Amino acid sequence: MLLACLTLVLATAACVPSKRPGVSATKASQPIRVWPQPPDPPRFEFEAILRSAADISTVSDDERWQRALRGLAGEVSDAPVISRPTAIASRHGRVYAAEPAVKAITVFDIPRRKIFRFGLREPNLLKRPQALAIDEMNRVYVLDSALRKVLVFDDIGLFRFEIPLGPELVNPVGIAASGDGQTIYLVDRGNVDADDHKLLALAPDGKRRFRLGRRGGKPGEFNIPLAAATAPDGTLYVVDSGNFRIQAFSATGEFKFEFGGIGTGIGNFSRPRAIAVDRDGNIYVGDGGFNNIQIFNSTGQLLMPLGRLARDAGPGHFALLAGLAVDETGRIYVLDHYFRKIEVYRPVGPGAASPKTQAPEQ
Repeated sequence: MLLACLTLVLATAACVPSKRPGVSATKASQPIRVWPQPPDPPRFEFEAILRSAADISTVSDDERWQRALRGLAGEVSDAPVISRPTAIASRHGRVYAAEPAVKAITVFDIPRRKIFRFGLREPNLLKRPQALAIDEMNRVYVLDSALRKVLVFDDIGLFRFEIPLGPELVNPVGIAASGDGQTIYLVDRGNVDADDHKLLALAPDGKRRFRLGRRGGKPGEFNIPLAAATAPDGTLYVVDSGNFRIQAFSATGEFKFEFGGIGTGIGNFSRPRAIAVDRDGNIYVGDGGFNNIQIFNSTGQLLMPLGRLARDAGPGHFALLAGLAVDETGRIYVLDHYFRKIEVYRPVGPGAASPKTQAPEQ
């Protein structure tokens, strides 16, 4: 369904932070199409960039003639329609971007080749959409930090219900939902000088199910948590950014395990800030320091990295990675603020669903 892009991708085999001594951002070079590089078997292929109407639309000769008769431009605009979204999500060919600047959710509706927005009409106006989640019924959960509500819409933006947030949440920044939508997880990064760094699990009626955390570095504690995602088996993963790790919990809040740590090698983190889980339970972590995605299996074992820090906007090149999503087809969507783009990668190889590879030697 996505439009193919002929630009090729340059892969990398290691994670390199932007301030590592002796290492600078990659210059433009002859790219390749798939990740990882040969001789490893390919697992993902660059597919498209989303940032304008031209990226998902085509204009036939007849449409071009009709537009000319009406005094309109003959081609669809290639002007960017996104401006620093804070989160992205995708399901069934629709890519949702939370945009505080326009107080709305911008949607790339690829099957219909359209772009639309929702959250712009009374009585369901958005003020500061901060984070997004989607459940298995295709309901879109929007965390609005200004309204202090979670607003729930269907997949085309029709309002369904809302969940007011109580005073216990200080600085909510992330949201996840169980597959059945019966539990909504809210990530609260708290204040820098306070200990109230936590996660709250709520029922759809707003009643509290449980709370996780306080500030600290022990299992079940957090230091500036930023995001969360759920797996098909119900496991909850939380980006514990200030502790440079991912923590895994059961659907009812029991600590399971953690992985990651500060460092400059693959499997380590610099500024982890985004997370997604695919249908096979593999975990995708976006790092704003390394400007790449690292893919782990369901036990936290590293499978492969994807992307790199770079000065040019070519495929697989990022300078300010800000968001991440994986849809039901296994496609990866990566948001970069600096280049104002959402890149799309499709799975390739056996099964074409996810990178079921052995972890690389370290």
